[in-house]
Amino acid sequence: MGADWRRLLSSQGFLAAQYGDLPPAPDACRLFYVHFDERGNSATLGFETREFPVNPLQEWVEKGLNAFEFYLTFTHLTDLRVTGWGHTEAQRVGLAVDEDGRLLDVTVGSDTSGIAFRASAVRLSKSRAYLASGSR
Repeated sequence: MGADWRRLLSSQGFLAAQYGDLPPAPDACRLFYVHFDERGNSATLGFETREFPVNPLQEWVEKGLNAFEFYLTFTHLTDLRVTGWGHTEAQRVGLAVDEDGRLLDVTVGSDTSGIAFRASAVRLSKSRAYLASGSR
C-alpha cells in the first residue's frame, strides 16, 4: 500500500505542493473521519498527521502550526462492504491502484472486520494546518 499511497499523495492536485515527493507514510497518518454520501456515491476519509509539510505556507510557520489534516473523497463506489467498525479497524488503511491506474481498492481494517470498496476516482477535498497540543 505504501507505494500507491505515496504516488497518489505526491501527485499534483493532492499534497505535492506541501510535501513534494515525500508525503507522510500511511503509518504516520491517523484516520479520524469516515463519511459515506449515498447521493454522490462517494466516501470521504479524513487523516491527520504530525509530519508537518516540508513546504509550509509562511503564515503556518509564523503561527507555530504543527499538525496537518487532509480529506480524500473517493467517487463512483462499487463493491462496498462494511463488516465492522471501531478503533482497531481505523488503524489500518490500505490503498491500491489497478494496473491501468483508474480503479482504486480501499480497505480500512482487515478482511474480517472493516470497510472495503472500489472507487473509479479520488480527489483531495480539503486540507489544512493547525496547532495540536500533546502527543498523538
